Amino acid sequence: MRRALLMLPFALLATPLAAQPAGLAETLLHIGETAEVTRAPDEVVATLRAESRAGTAAAAQDAVNRSIAAAVARAQAVTGVRVSTGGYWTSRVDEGRSWQATQSLTLRGADPAKLLELAGAMQAQGLALGGLNFGLTRDANRAARQEASAMALDALQKRAEAVAAQLGLQLVGLREVRIDASDRGTARPMPMAMARASASPAPAPPVAVAEDVVVTAGVEAVAVLRPR
Repeated sequence: MRRALLMLPFALLATPLAAQPAGLAETLLHIGETAEVTRAPDEVVATLRAESRAGTAAAAQDAVNRSIAAAVARAQAVTGVRVSTGGYWTSRVDEGRSWQATQSLTLRGADPAKLLELAGAMQAQGLALGGLNFGLTRDANRAARQEASAMALDALQKRAEAVAAQLGLQLVGLREVRIDASDRGTARPMPMAMARASASPAPAPPVAVAEDVVVTAGVEAVAVLRPR
C-alpha cells in the first residue's frame, strides 16, 4: 500500500505579477509535500538482559558473564538468527550492602517463529525480555525511503504546476529542494500476549503479531513561476 499526502499549506512570496517592476517577471512559491509507503516487516528484534545480585562485584559479574556466554552460544547455534551483546553495568544496590551486574543481548532474525522460540528459551534460563519489535532491515528501509521520496517529489511538482496554472503562470524549475526521510520506518504497536500457566514444565514463549511498517518522506522546495 502506498499513498501521497497532498494539499499541504504553501505561501506565495511575491507581489502580484501585474504590480511587479519591469524585468522582475518571477514569482516564488514555497511549497511542501509528504508521502508514505507501507512495508511488511522483514525483521524481528528481541532485546534481553541478564541480571545478578551478589555480595561482591566479582560474584555478580561472574553470574552475568556465565549467563550471557550460554545465551550467545545458544543463539549462534540457531541458523538465521544474529546475536550481539550490548551495555554492561555494575553498581552497588541495597544501600551498598550488595552488588548488581547487568548486560543486554540482542537477537535479530527474519523468521519470527524461530526467534520467539529462542527468546522463550532464554527467558526460561533466567534472562529478562526487555523489548520485542518488528521492523525493516537496512536495505528494505532504504528502498522504501527512496520510493517515498520519489512520490513526494512527484506530488510537489504536480501541485506546483497546478498552482502556476491557477495564477496564469508556468513552472520553470525548483530551487532549494529539501528531502527529509526518516532513517528508520515507524512500526505500528505490536501486540504481545502474556505467557499462560501450563501443566507442562516448559514455559510458553512470547507471542507477537506483526503489523506493517510505515516509512514517510517529506519534500520542500521553492518553485519558480514565470509568465507563459
